[in-house]
Amino acid sequence: MSVQGEINESWSIRSDNYNSYVVEEFQTNRPQKWLEQIESLAPSNRPLRVLDCGCGPGFFSVLLSKAGHKVTGIDGSDGMLKHARENAEVFAVEPELIQGDFGALPFADNTFDLLISRNVTHIIREHLKVYGEWLRVLKPGGVLLIYDANWHLPYQEGPVRDEAIRREREALAIYERGYTYDRSYEYIDSALNPDNYKVFGKAQRPDFDIGVLTQLPFCDISFDRDVTAELWSEKEKLMYGATPLYRIRAVKEQK
Repeated sequence: MSVQGEINESWSIRSDNYNSYVVEEFQTNRPQKWLEQIESLAPSNRPLRVLDCGCGPGFFSVLLSKAGHKVTGIDGSDGMLKHARENAEVFAVEPELIQGDFGALPFADNTFDLLISRNVTHIIREHLKVYGEWLRVLKPGGVLLIYDANWHLPYQEGPVRDEAIRREREALAIYERGYTYDRSYEYIDSALNPDNYKVFGKAQRPDFDIGVLTQLPFCDISFDRDVTAELWSEKEKLMYGATPLYRIRAVKEQK
């Protein structure tokens, strides 16, 4: 099996658990907070043509479809797409949901106004190639929004790992379990420097990503190192506060 095939299968195994998180998230006020932030950062034309890269169970695909935008979600995992279709049906929306490689997109150049991803870019191996592909399908003036975290740092010896383990112990004492699909520990007694994170080493993100994006014809590149105040639950803030969610925004240059 190819490396990409192994990744897709791994996320299918985790899809039921991740979907439970998304279903719970839809029952809070956080989706409205997400929508307000996304639309404030997106191009001003409406409706937007949106690509949700690594759409998972369809949180962004459903959210932005409900807001009236024309959305395509792409993911490599059968399990994730199954849940995305179920969630779209629950909310009576019809995003286009397709299986594919978000590093080799089946779309023409200059197709989308907005490309968005959440908790996806940490699994990428060749960031320059993939971000270049994302740039290709954006229209001139189109916006790239990336939401992710330094998920690799708790697997490196140092203060971030120490803090992540402390937080995990505290969170498990309160909530009894974390977010893993098999009730395993995420950080306590975990292996160091796993293969899937070796591309980063001890690099800090979003600095790593900014260094890649500046090699491409993006402009107005900006970031926020912590957007968790309104977008994460109290449980997430406690468990993952050592590696807060960051946001990157970049605009495709006009020709």
